[in-house]
Order: sequence, then structure tokens, then C-alpha cells
Amino acid sequence: MTRSRFPLLALSVTLGLVLAAPADATQQRRALIRADGTIDYNRFYTAAETNQILNAWARRFPSLTKLYSIGKSYNGQDLMVIEVTNEATGPADEKPALYLDGGIHAGELTGSAVATWVLGQLLFGYGKDDRITRLLDTRAVYVRPKFNPDGSDLALTRDEKLRSTVRPFDDDDDGVADEDPPDDLDKDGRITQMRVRSPEGQWVVDATDPRIMRRRTASDTQGPFWIVETEGIDNDGDGRFNEDGVGGLDMNRNFPRNWERQHIQDGAGSFPLSEPETRATIDFLDARRNITGIVHGHTSGGFVYRLPSASDPSKFDPVDLALIEEMGRVYTESTGRPVRPSSTHPTNHRYGTLISWGYWDRGIVGWVPEYVPADSWVTDYDGDGSISEVERLRHNDEVLGGRYFTNWTRFAHPQLGEVEVGGWYRTFWGQNPPPEHLEQECEPQLHWILWLLEQSPMLTVSTPAVRAIDSDRYRVDVTITNTGFLPTNLTERGYVGRTLDDGSIVEQVVTPPTALLEVTGGVVEGPARVRLGHLAGTSAHSTVVKERATTVTWTVRRTAREMTVRVSTLPGPGGVARAAPVAVR
Repeated sequence: MTRSRFPLLALSVTLGLVLAAPADATQQRRALIRADGTIDYNRFYTAAETNQILNAWARRFPSLTKLYSIGKSYNGQDLMVIEVTNEATGPADEKPALYLDGGIHAGELTGSAVATWVLGQLLFGYGKDDRITRLLDTRAVYVRPKFNPDGSDLALTRDEKLRSTVRPFDDDDDGVADEDPPDDLDKDGRITQMRVRSPEGQWVVDATDPRIMRRRTASDTQGPFWIVETEGIDNDGDGRFNEDGVGGLDMNRNFPRNWERQHIQDGAGSFPLSEPETRATIDFLDARRNITGIVHGHTSGGFVYRLPSASDPSKFDPVDLALIEEMGRVYTESTGRPVRPSSTHPTNHRYGTLISWGYWDRGIVGWVPEYVPADSWVTDYDGDGSISEVERLRHNDEVLGGRYFTNWTRFAHPQLGEVEVGGWYRTFWGQNPPPEHLEQECEPQLHWILWLLEQSPMLTVSTPAVRAIDSDRYRVDVTITNTGFLPTNLTERGYVGRTLDDGSIVEQVVTPPTALLEVTGGVVEGPARVRLGHLAGTSAHSTVVKERATTVTWTVRRTAREMTVRVSTLPGPGGVARAAPVAVR
């Protein structure tokens, strides 16, 4: 969090980019769910509205969905997840799956919007779109639009400026938590900026438009000069403005892998998983070993963070890095946006992130898309390939009815005297797009998210071959194959375990597949469950596993006139594969 003493104030974000206005009354009056079940995707929704949508869609698509809470937020709201798959072809936990969320950071509302939009495409596209239909017949998606319902509601409905959880936190070390947030001085429902005349000011009014503030240069020898800061007052009388707002912890620094205390990682919390939202996340993911990928939606910037994250890049497996770089190239090809490593320095990096836990503790490749490229919704009126402040204002005036900029207006500040309040509504102009342009940001994400799901391992089991050994004993052979792209260990990290004296590896990060033989009218001589080694996929980025198929053999003894054998695999990243039962007479 930026902390400043007012005589030295400087705006911490570029004035030309901004963030948000809460939903207006017109938006609130519009019907939430249309008669055909669809919704307006050019709209940001509260947690309660999102839950209403999820419930409506779960009722409309009962054979494709299950909706449930995985825990409670700090303020007691349900943390809702909806799982999506064709139940007629098997439950979600028996299929390879992708986890998709959004909104861990309070003001990053577009992550929630993308998750909701993708969910809508899956549900309304099933049976109409061949690709979506095939995926939901064979795989599953867990969608969690509101990771942080408390924080996102405050950001959306009150324009509060908080990083993540609403848990009180003493940002300025004065013994009192949350006592100096920004203030809506002009009572317009939005937190904008305030400017104050000062000889020390580093901003001037641009000659092209009196609404535009630009940085002071050496040629600006005559004022007026302005100090620009977020709208607010010094609530605690310490000479600083807005330095201790709501909350202060960062839930994406609270995960247990490579977590560090507050003096090293700002916002980390008192201990790993101290927040109910992060604890519920890990409990959920840990219980579902069929998850093969994580998409953890954030804003803004218009790129995707890749692994390594929250760790020393030099310790990251080079084979896995090559795999991740290949997968990232598909993101760039489909969206036109770059891929960036989350860690580039041995120690100067984030600590305690979700995708770091996913990789090191579960072998999963996770991604952090930072949605919303700067000015992506603004018309380039002069065609020069860049967006100027004049073009931002013109687009806002002509296309958006001027809704996202407030003209500078004089205000009698109780501590500073006369100031002027105005500027961009930052939550909906930079961190998120204006709602009118929201769906155009969601649409480019679908192909790559579906593609990630398609890269999972996928197990198949051949029809059991049953051959007589003697009068009542039989040999049963099946071949189990991974027909997917990723190996069943997902990554080289997933193969890591403890090596025993005989050279075998146990307690691997990703549990290898297990085959199960069930017999009716007979008994299995020896173990019915057989732990297999990991199986490679079609990916070229696998050195520890080479074979894509393995054959399993059992011996069974008949105990009845008719005997039936059934072979399946237990749940895991490659899903559950079942062979047709074979009757032996």
C-alpha cells in the first residue's frame, strides 16, 4: 500500500488510467436473468447477484452442474463453486478437470466476470458447440467466480480501495486498524482524485483540455502547480492521507508454499492459510486430485503470469519450464498477449502464491491471467497506434456518455482548505474496463481456457483378455493407455517422491494411476488393486516417463458357474477409465 505525507504527495497511478464506478441505478433495475436464462455480460455483479445467477443456471442445467459452498468468507458469505460436466458420462471427480476462479483481489472485478462468462459459454454451448460438448462429456470444470465476495462487494458497491480481504489490518502501525481510508468527499458514490494548488506540486493543467493533468516539466515555470492525491481526508490526524484503508492483507500471499512473514512479504497474514477463503481453497483443491490445471483470474495489464512463482527461478525444473513456455505460446497465439514469468529473481519475488502451491505441492501448472490491457476499449481516433489522454476523454464523452470522468469541482476540504475533486473513476477505467466494454474483454479468453482443459492426461482401459490357466483359474490382462497430452504425473515435479532401497519411488507429488479388478463369482489371487507407474502423454516435455501404455495381469479363481470381471482405474489426473465387463462361462 502506498503511504505518503501530504506535502510530498504524488499520484501512484498514471492519471490517464482509472478504475471504477459502482453499478448505477439503471443497471440495478435491469432484469438479472432473462427469460431464456442468459444474462447481461456487460455488467459487474455483486456476490449475491452472482450466487443468484449460479442458482438459476444450476436449476436450468441439472444434468451439467452441481453447485455448493466450500466454506465461509471472513464476513460469513458462502464461497460458492459450481462444477460443470455431463453427469451422464460420469461425475466430475472421475474426469480430468480445470479449476477457474476470479476476484481474489477485491477491485479486480474482471476476473469474476470472465469466470462467469466462461461458465455461461459452457452451459449454453453444450449440445450446440461440438468442442464444448466433447469436453464436458470427457472432462470437468470447477468455476468459482467470487473468490473473495466480501472484498469484491466493497469495491463494487462502495468503491472501497482494498487489496483483498476485509479483515482489519493496521497498515500504518499506529495501533488502530482501518482508520484512514479514502473518503467520498463530494458524495457521488465514487472515489476519484483531489488536486491542491501548491508551489511544490508536480502536476499542471494541460493546455489542450482543462480536465487533463500532466506531469510538470522544466519548461513549466509558471503555475498554477498542483499536488494530486486520492480523494480523502486525514482521518487519524497523522499528517498522511488514506494510508490505512479497509483491510490490508493479500490472500494471494497467504498460501503455504514458500510463505514468508510480513516483514518480508507485505500482506502475507499472520500464518499460512490464516484466511478462511485461502484455507477453503486448499482444502478444495487437495481433495480433488483430478485437477490438472489452474486459471487464477486477476487484473490488469493484458498478459498472463506463468510459473515459476514465489520461488527462485534457478531451482525450477528446465523440462517443466519448456512445457510451460510451449503452453504459453498458445495463449499468445490465441489472445495476442504476452506471457511473463512471475519470478525472475532468487529472493526479490512474491511469496505464498496459489500457483506456486499448485506446482510444488500438486505438480499442477497454474496461470495468472492479468486481464484488461490498458486502453483496450478506447478508440484510436488519430490512428497512430497509441492512445492519448485526449482520446480517452473523447471516447468517454462520445461513446460512454461521460460516465467515467468527473469534471474538477471546488470543494472546501476540512484540513486543506479549497481543493478540487474530480478525475477518472479508476475502478472502471484501467483496473477493469467500463462495463459497456466488459464482454469484449471476456471473449478472447475462452479458446485458451478450453485448450488448457484439452491438454489433460486421459486414461483408457482395453477390454479384459481372459484366458484359462486350468479348470477354475484364469489370467486377466488389460492394457491401460494415456491418450492425453500431459503425462499422468502432469509435470516433472509431479514425479518427485521418496526413493526406496530397491529403486522404487513412493509418496510422489502426484499419485500414479491404480488399476482395480472386481470379480463376481470368483476371487482374485493376490492384490485386486495394482499401483501402476506413471504414463507419458503425447507431450515432448517428459524425461522421467516415456511409456504411454502398460499391461496389468491378474489371476482369478472361479467360485461360481458364471463369473464376471470388471477393470477400472481409480480417480486421478487421467480420470477414471472403465472397461466393459467380461462374462466368463
